[in-house]
Amino acid sequence: MTDILPDDAATGENATDAAAPKIDPALGLNLVPTRELQARRQPVTICIPAHNEAETITEVVTESRRALDLLGAEGEVIVVASACADDTAPLADQAGARVIECGIGKGVALKAGLAAAKDGVIAMVDGDFRYHGPEPIAATLLRPILAGTADATIADLYWRPLYPQLNYYGFFAPLAGRLYPEMLAKVGTTPWSGQRAASSELWQIDLPDDFTVETVINLAWNDALARVRPVLADDWTNPQRPKPDLLGAELEFLLTHAVGTGRLRAEQEDSVRSWFGQVHDRMAAYRPSDDDPTQFETTLLRFSIQTLSSLLQG
Repeated sequence: MTDILPDDAATGENATDAAAPKIDPALGLNLVPTRELQARRQPVTICIPAHNEAETITEVVTESRRALDLLGAEGEVIVVASACADDTAPLADQAGARVIECGIGKGVALKAGLAAAKDGVIAMVDGDFRYHGPEPIAATLLRPILAGTADATIADLYWRPLYPQLNYYGFFAPLAGRLYPEMLAKVGTTPWSGQRAASSELWQIDLPDDFTVETVINLAWNDALARVRPVLADDWTNPQRPKPDLLGAELEFLLTHAVGTGRLRAEQEDSVRSWFGQVHDRMAAYRPSDDDPTQFETTLLRFSIQTLSSLLQG
């Protein structure tokens, strides 16, 4: 391998000295003999956005209240009934939640819940999310924040091998990995998860009304240089509700943000859209009865990375 040296270090009598490492050796010393992190003693609010979730809302509220008990945290559970036409609201009330009502839309519900929450630490848990781990999902999300080891957490969800993670391998990881490499380690392998928590100041975001809210939140937390940590989550279930236009909407938001922050040139936007079309076609070709999920994911990821790199360098 050829060493790459600064121009003034490549030649001359002082080349060896000029090429010497400039890293301060003190950076490798243990300079913190005691724990510096501070545990948070703040109120906790668990917000549950719910649209016609009568089947699961009692369980989700009960588990959220149990999370507060396990953590010994002062706080409350709020259910945001988003244009519900079933018994979600009365069932949530009976289970011990404070219920507020709002219009339709995931973002609309999140904003209503945040407006009702107290300052402190706020967790979001979807009203249809059924968790099978050893403790309530809200407890898993809140522990690192209350301990002082994180400012925000996102559930890194266990995925059954029933279908490939097309979103992550085909779309998010290749694009975010190129434009926002520092963000990948923060958001985990399920960055679209609605199960997340953060100190209240990090929730002060101009949120959209629709399902792009998770992408908006990820970028805002990344911009804020927050200590965002994925937390490994256990087995879970929730209804699969296809959102065919969501990836396209998320793409446009990522493009706008990337251009606005200087991570992408405006003239490269059409190349990324072309990449998205090709990758989207590849995703649509998956057939559960014929394709091995792991092999399909691997092939999709390789194709996605290579195609994006080629188009942006072309």
